[in-house]
Amino acid sequence: MKPIAAAFFFLSTLCAARFVVVAGNGQGQGESEGSNTAAAAGEVNMKLLEQACQHSPRKDLCIESLEKDSNSKGADLIGLAYIAVRLAAAMAADVDEHMRSLLMHNATTLDPMIQQGLADCVEHYSDANDQLDDCTAAISASNFKDVEVWVNVAISDADFCDKSLKGQESVMVAKNKAFRLLCNNILSIIKALPAEK
Repeated sequence: MKPIAAAFFFLSTLCAARFVVVAGNGQGQGESEGSNTAAAAGEVNMKLLEQACQHSPRKDLCIESLEKDSNSKGADLIGLAYIAVRLAAAMAADVDEHMRSLLMHNATTLDPMIQQGLADCVEHYSDANDQLDDCTAAISASNFKDVEVWVNVAISDADFCDKSLKGQESVMVAKNKAFRLLCNNILSIIKALPAEK
């Protein structure tokens, strides 16, 4: 079981690293399409962040998370979408790592129901990582409808994780909530993009 868990952890880390590379590559492409004076000077375009986050349920957290990312300097909406996907993928990897750690270090002490719930969550977050990987490809192809579908599936995976745990692990519930907020940031940015590019 430990070699399988190690393989899953490695793959999750690899997926997160891939998002960093893809987001960085997408960043350069986006600058030529939608930069402005502030962005060209290496500053974060707050007006663009406001536009990107206008549909987020937590606009303040959306703006804060994007503003803190150094890649947001000079980014257009497409660049911000890549950043939002990368941030959500990093959170998914963090949640996945936390669950695997709980399972590995507490295998003999955890209640079997909690063990099963955590194992189910690992599966759901593996699927969520796949969905976010699909989002990156869909953004690259300007297929924003697919991005919405994949992000909503990733959000459903977090919902299923909550149901699997039945409120037993409060840390996981908080992490699932943070993941859903980051996913909603992606949806907000996609809604702010023109219908066709």
